[in-house]
Amino acid sequence: MRPVLRSAALVLSVLTLSGCAQQNCLRAAQAELRALDAQIAESEEALARGFRVTQATEPRTVLNICAWPREPVLFCTTHTPGQRATRTNVLPAAEEARLAELRRERARLVVVTADRVAACPA
Repeated sequence: MRPVLRSAALVLSVLTLSGCAQQNCLRAAQAELRALDAQIAESEEALARGFRVTQATEPRTVLNICAWPREPVLFCTTHTPGQRATRTNVLPAAEEARLAELRRERARLVVVTADRVAACPA
């Protein structure tokens, strides 16, 4: 390979890697803020509906027909975890207080996130 092409390939590789590093740094710096925004959206939705939907894991038993070499028909069971959605009523006053606290925390976290983003390589 020619020296010019080698150096161009090297420069392109370095730029690609630095772009990935910057993107990873930005993603990590904003992760906590994104998680908090998701909590705020979930709380606003629960307040608007009047209830919160939660997923509960419950065991389920499934009955199967199994054929064995010596027996003509045999029943066997399989135990598997299952998911079940449950509704939990929310108290409007308590949910509004929680939402106000989350918004105060978000205002504080915006400043911290801005500092973290500024510290990422350009």
